[in-house]
Amino acid sequence: MAKMTPEQEAAYALDYGVARSDLSKDAQLAYDRLAEQRARGRTPAPVSPADGEAAGGYVTMPKWAAAVGTVLSFPLGPGIVVVLVPWLITHWQPGMPPWPLAVRVIGVILIAAGGIVMVAAFARFPAEGTGLPFPTNPPSSRQVIVSGPYQYVRNPMYVAFFMANVGQTLLLSRPVLLIYAAALLAALAAFVRLYEERTLSRRFGAQYDAYRKQVPGWWPRLPRQRP
Repeated sequence: MAKMTPEQEAAYALDYGVARSDLSKDAQLAYDRLAEQRARGRTPAPVSPADGEAAGGYVTMPKWAAAVGTVLSFPLGPGIVVVLVPWLITHWQPGMPPWPLAVRVIGVILIAAGGIVMVAAFARFPAEGTGLPFPTNPPSSRQVIVSGPYQYVRNPMYVAFFMANVGQTLLLSRPVLLIYAAALLAALAAFVRLYEERTLSRRFGAQYDAYRKQVPGWWPRLPRQRP
């Protein structure tokens, strides 16, 4: 039987869950290249049986069910952090004296932009991942989401929350909302660092690691152009 090339070894390892460390040096390099190509091509990396058992299996749902679940879950994210909590803090009462009109107009723009990004980010889950935009266990999304706003920043929902909260601060002339926005961003950053990134890396392996190298976590930028 002919010996496999490094590229064939890498493809076999990715498809059947063979550990990267078990490969030769040439195959490890090919493994990295292939994982990156699959991430750029938005191809879901198959999950090994061991990973499936560790994650407790997968919740399988049709796209229509994922879409309905996403719509119904929207109030649990933006509804709480962007509407309910700011309302509890301010009851939508503007501060006195009001800030300049130009500042309040910027606030409206930030709120609108944040809302658009939130909707776009939520919509990618039923469209691309066929799952829900929450870290469910067992997981519902079958792959790393890399299109839409996710091609510019890894955490578009959380960035959108912050944008909307800052916009509310400017629109209502209420600095207390900026304190809330900063505290929320710090809590979300800790959640991402301590739980979300580790969970996604363990669940999706090389696919998520390649995506993480290509796309920044918090400061959006245009996708990198590669030959």
